[in-house]
Amino acid sequence: MPTFGTADVKPGPCGWYVMPHEPKRERKGAQVSFQAKWEGKHTGVSIKGVSLLQAPLSPCPIPDISDDELVSISVRDLNRTLKLRGLTREEIVRMKQRRRTLKNRGYAASCRIKRIEQKDELETEKSQEWNDLEVMKDNNRKIREDIETWKSKFEALRKFAIAQKIPLPPELDSI
Repeated sequence: MPTFGTADVKPGPCGWYVMPHEPKRERKGAQVSFQAKWEGKHTGVSIKGVSLLQAPLSPCPIPDISDDELVSISVRDLNRTLKLRGLTREEIVRMKQRRRTLKNRGYAASCRIKRIEQKDELETEKSQEWNDLEVMKDNNRKIREDIETWKSKFEALRKFAIAQKIPLPPELDSI
């Protein structure tokens, strides 16, 4: 099984795909890229800066239809094109399977990218919440210190008033 600097290649139902070791990201939306060095034919997909290595598919029965065209063409147009070219039933089934495999790979790659982006957003949100919590703790500590300062000042004044026989209002006696 091939490996790539900061990623491992894992087998999947549709071929090989890259599983990144979570790199540290300095900023939101940082792009991840993997350099593939693998002997043999392979299909590479790059979505939003993430390169995914995929296993080779069987050769296309119609060489002048690229994988990009196969994925982007509508089903109606694909059926019409396949019939007009006079392909056998087996070749038509293979082309449709190839299209479905390519589409599924695209969907899976999109889901992986979305999951990575959501994780980044949540990590950013989490760090912001931790920062907010620290600020609140500091504010709370300062307010407690202020309260203690005012309590000690009040107590000193109260003792002074008692020593000087200054009458205190009844509401201040209970504090």
